[in-house]
Amino acid sequence: MKKMYNISVIGQSNTGKSSLINYLSKKYVTAESNKLQTTRINLHNKIKINNLEINIIDTPGISLVKKDLLAESMKKSYVKTLQSIDLVILMIDVNSKDLNYEESIMNLLLDDCNILIAINKIDLMENNHDALQKFTDIINDKFHKETFPISIKSEVGIDNFLETISKLLEKQPPISNESLIPKNNQKLIMQEIIRGVIVDYTHNELPYDTAVLIDKLDEKKSLISLYVSIYVSKDNQKKIIIGKGGSMIKNIGSTSRKILEENFNKKFFISLNTIVKDNWKNSYSILKKIGYLD
Repeated sequence: MKKMYNISVIGQSNTGKSSLINYLSKKYVTAESNKLQTTRINLHNKIKINNLEINIIDTPGISLVKKDLLAESMKKSYVKTLQSIDLVILMIDVNSKDLNYEESIMNLLLDDCNILIAINKIDLMENNHDALQKFTDIINDKFHKETFPISIKSEVGIDNFLETISKLLEKQPPISNESLIPKNNQKLIMQEIIRGVIVDYTHNELPYDTAVLIDKLDEKKSLISLYVSIYVSKDNQKKIIIGKGGSMIKNIGSTSRKILEENFNKKFFISLNTIVKDNWKNSYSILKKIGYLD
């Protein structure tokens, strides 16, 4: 039986978790953005590092403050995943103002959990090495874990980081020896890709208050047809999604189609419908249909 290791990438939203996975897999499977909590589900991808079979998991950027049903489901998924993980990569933004969030996250981890810390976006400090060293020292003193300053954007420090990962995994057998990739998660990934496109297109106009649900998926030999509902909380958010003369929702649809076709090697037809639903983040039925709840 082939060894299958499971790695979880954790940390605050927008620290580069999705960027790291996309860099390693060369696939757009998570929602990359500078918005808060752009990934809401555990998204998985199989990769190889030095011939080691690895299932790498992008965990949600959970909120430790929000108490709505969506936030609680994300936290539950987060903790559940960590129980069968061989290695945890904690991503930290080099511009982090404090480490309270990271400290709270570290408290959720098991005592015997293998943890590596990646300080990402060091390209932003390329002319300030003293500040970078000071921040790295603070991380080391606080968490006492091996720390790697990297830049995914500039591909700095990545090779050494990956070499350490492979050497660490080679020293131990996998905890479960099975991939944690859930079955039938194709729909979830499609929804998350579309939602990521929405976040990218709306920039600062639209707060973190959207959800995507594929109401109907019709798959034929060479064509997948998606009939999609986009949930927002307010009427003005719907207007932003639609755009002037329908321009925004048209761009969202065309870009989503392109990305989906690249990943699934099939033609896509996408029909988008925007629905205003106040307090959808506390709606059990909506969250369950989307796949955020078991």
